[in-house]
Amino acid sequence: MTALAHALRINVSIAHHDPYVATGIAALLRSSTDFTVQPESLGEVDVVVADYSTGMLRAAAPRRGAAKVASLLIVSEQDRGWQIRRAVDAGVRGYLLQDCSANELADAVRCVAGGRRYLSRSAADRVLDTLVQSVPTAREFEVLQHMACGLGNKNIGRLLGISEGTVKTHVKTILAKLGEQTRTGAITEAIRRGLLDARHPLADVPLSA
Repeated sequence: MTALAHALRINVSIAHHDPYVATGIAALLRSSTDFTVQPESLGEVDVVVADYSTGMLRAAAPRRGAAKVASLLIVSEQDRGWQIRRAVDAGVRGYLLQDCSANELADAVRCVAGGRRYLSRSAADRVLDTLVQSVPTAREFEVLQHMACGLGNKNIGRLLGISEGTVKTHVKTILAKLGEQTRTGAITEAIRRGLLDARHPLADVPLSA
């Protein structure tokens, strides 16, 4: 391999929690001549391919000490519009659903390595669906999370340092934005939209009025 060809290769690290998926991604990328798959410990990488949880953690806390920040590409079964939108908002450069083709995976890696964004068509469609839905504010999202934890208005207000009346107003707005009439319905709809993770501990606690 010439020095120029080596310089043009894209260095990719796989950080997917599912070892079978990680092995498959690595094999697909190694079958192309323009990718080098390697652990980050062996040197700087251009792209990190990760599952949803790992990708979101990496977006929130980029690897320290690296001369450059690798672009993040998520390959995941998480297909709800709000989940994808939250990933993009967090700084993830690309998002593919796990049933993507080998060609699409390669195209996505090349795209994000070049500093551009890449959403699979199905992921993009789901994000577009969220644009017509009302978005909870940051404070409303905090209230929503505590609602999912089963806390009543008084306790939520105490934790957030706001009055019980203010919490009631936020709850009323949350219900309206989610198109539900009850807290239980709102939590269920928030999970369906991907605003809350069904596997998150907050969603496992019985709800209270």
